[in-house]
Parts: sequence; structure tokens; C-alpha cells
Amino acid sequence: MVAVGVLTNPHSGKNRNNPERRTVLERAVGRHGIVRETRDLDQLGDVMDELIDAGCRYWVCDGGDGTLHWMISVADERLRARRARGEDVVWPSIIPGNGGSIDFVAHKAGIRGDASVLARMLVQGVISGDRMPSVPLDTMRMSATHRDGSTFEHLGFASAIGGIAQRVFGKLYERKPVDGWTIARMLGKSAASAVVGHTPGLSQLVSEDLRGFTDSLFSPTRARVAIDGRTLAFDSFMSLQVGSIDINLGGVVRTFRLAQAPGVIHCQALCATALGVVANLPNIVLGTPIWGRNVFDGPTRSMSVTAFDGESIDPVIDGEMFHGFAELRIERGPTLDVPRLRAA
Repeated sequence: MVAVGVLTNPHSGKNRNNPERRTVLERAVGRHGIVRETRDLDQLGDVMDELIDAGCRYWVCDGGDGTLHWMISVADERLRARRARGEDVVWPSIIPGNGGSIDFVAHKAGIRGDASVLARMLVQGVISGDRMPSVPLDTMRMSATHRDGSTFEHLGFASAIGGIAQRVFGKLYERKPVDGWTIARMLGKSAASAVVGHTPGLSQLVSEDLRGFTDSLFSPTRARVAIDGRTLAFDSFMSLQVGSIDINLGGVVRTFRLAQAPGVIHCQALCATALGVVANLPNIVLGTPIWGRNVFDGPTRSMSVTAFDGESIDPVIDGEMFHGFAELRIERGPTLDVPRLRAA
């Protein structure tokens, strides 16, 4: 049985300009591992099946948060299908690499270092028989129905579902690379433009381009949201997000503080004006409780979001953008075992 399976994404942030990446990873695992490169999503299913059949106990994701998102989602689909057929299969240990722009999952797990070094450390641990310390990472299962009736089911760690939480990602991805400095500048520009654009006597000082930027960013998402089966009294959301782990985006935004506790999904829903969002910006950035008359900021076991007729839900899940959902349901997913590796 092969101990280590490595999935490498040549399109991830730190791999784009490294054509020798696969070779470096193959040297790191040697005869104790399998390295597979996926250039499109259609290849993922076959790779997951190969790693399961090979009995790999450790799966290394050489990519960013989006690559990890797709890897565990497809793996979950394949593992559940095998269990339904009576096969005795279990989740391997998952090692998120640091190959993306933000890598919030790897940072949460305390993983440091390049994926090739991490893979080499795993092989050394397997050979020596050392017990590697690990941490549990909770996931959430996100099930959706598209407007055309097709269905979608993925695992994830954090999702910006609507409002500014979701819209800011589209603006960020127009300004690559995405890093802490980019996020900080975006938040600063958003806050300043909202204050000027919504203050009588100052709005005429805002350029048409900046006013359009502000209006699109602070456009609310309208939907019916239910928390643990109880529908919220408000249906217009300036911010709507949910997470199964507390996250740190580039050292700038820290959120989902309640998800530090095992098994807790933290939901945040805010109905406010643009200025109300700006007033809450320190809470959103620092992870402290959001205040306001129409706010939900607490734990949940399940959450459902239903779009109004003619509208859609377009969530960002672990940094990946999705479009055209009519309904979205979130509940607890499997808890993953993550070896806590720190490479020099």
C-alpha cells in the first residue's frame, strides 16, 4: 500500500510559474507516494478513486483553498458512493498545502511550509513509524438546487453567501494577486466610498465610477433565510456568511469566532444600510459580535437560503465563486483529521 497521495494543481497561485512542480513532488515522496497533476476538474474523480484504491493514508493538496475545496468535495462524493456499495472506506488524513494566495485552511491547521517539504516529512514519519500530531477540522455540507433544477453538493469551510461579504470577492479577483494588502485596500476604499456617497452634501464629490463601485458593492441580497428551521424576520442582507472554522484572511479579516468550538457552524446575517455596514466594519474585521436591530450572529446546526423569484444565490465557497442557485442548505459535514506539520 502507498502511504502518501499528492494532488497538485498547476494553475494555483504559487505553481503557475513552476513547470517542474510535479517532478519535485515525485522526488519528495519517492516509492512511498503517488503524485497526480490535474489540469481541469473533470480529472479529479479518477484521481480520487486512484488514491482510495492505492490505500493512501495521507492526501496532500498542493494548491490553495479552492483546490482543497474541490479535492475534499469530490473525495466525499466518491467515498459515500463506495460506502453505499458496501465498501469499508474511511477518510484519509488531509494536508492542505500553502500553494494559494491566502491559504486560510492551512493556517488554521497550523501547517507551515511548501507541499513538497510536507510530503517528505510525511514519508519520513511513515518510515520511522512516528506518531504525527494532528488537529480536527470541521467541514460543512452545502447542498443546492440550481435554477434549472440540477443539484449541487460540496463540502466547505467558509462561505460568503450574499451582500458585501459575497460581492467583495468579485472586486478582489479583478486585482490579482489577492493578498492581505489587497484586502485591506479594498475594505478601506469600500468604507470611504460608502461614507462619502451616502452623506448629504458629500455625495456630489464622488466620481461616477466610484459611485457605481459603491452601489454595486453595497447592493443587498434578497432571500428567505432560516436558521435551525426558524425563518429570520428580515429578508434583505447587506452581509450573509457562514463558516465551520474560524478563519483569518491575509492577517486582515478574522471571522467566525464561534466556530473555534468543535462541531459549531457560525452564521452571520446583517440587514442594515451601507453606513450600518461601515459602522460594523471593525466587528467584521476583528471577529467581534456584530450589532444592529436586524442581526443574527450565532451558532447553528442548519441553515437554508431561498432566493426570491427572478433572483439567484451566488455564493463564494472557500474562495471559489458559484452562480445560479435557487436554494442552498448548509449543515455539518465530516470532521477531517489534519496532521499538524511545520516545515522549516
